[in-house]
Amino acid sequence: MNVQVDIEKVKKGDHIEFKNLFELFYPKLMAVACRFIDDQAAQDIVQEIFTSYWEWKETIQADNIQSFLYKWLQNRCLDHIKHQMVVKEYEAHVQIAENRINSLQNHTDANDVLKQIINQDLREIIELSVNKLPPKCAQVFRLCYFQDMTHKEIARLMHISPRTVDAHIYQALNFLRDDLKDLFVLIFMFLRMN
Repeated sequence: MNVQVDIEKVKKGDHIEFKNLFELFYPKLMAVACRFIDDQAAQDIVQEIFTSYWEWKETIQADNIQSFLYKWLQNRCLDHIKHQMVVKEYEAHVQIAENRINSLQNHTDANDVLKQIINQDLREIIELSVNKLPPKCAQVFRLCYFQDMTHKEIARLMHISPRTVDAHIYQALNFLRDDLKDLFVLIFMFLRMN
């Protein structure tokens, strides 16, 4: 079947010439599209190309209509593939989030879950900062936040007043806030949970 197409007539709205254009290029575009995307998506995209071409026929400037249609198809197929990748990635993230939520809901002890989630590296980062404190201040901080002792218990153990314990805690928290900056809130929450 030898179909000739007069693009100038198509531009002027000639339905017969547009039908010839469609019959000439539809199978070729479908063959190319089906190499990269599923048949239904290929059919939708190719039909959309012809529909859009008809709508924009007067403004489209193409020296080589075949190259123009193939390039258009290539771009639409790439857009479709990218969209599918985004959808699959989104679905994977949703699945991961659902699994984590289910795991959290099914776990009986929230502290155990937090201990599993919070990385050992975070504890090491805190420890590196605490090591920069004066020795007594660091000791008070560790007893309070790592050993979960009250200020009174620390005062008795270290033979210092509760106000001195308060002062050491205040000094330590101020130092850690500056030293760890953005991590401070997260770390403080971590320390209170342990």
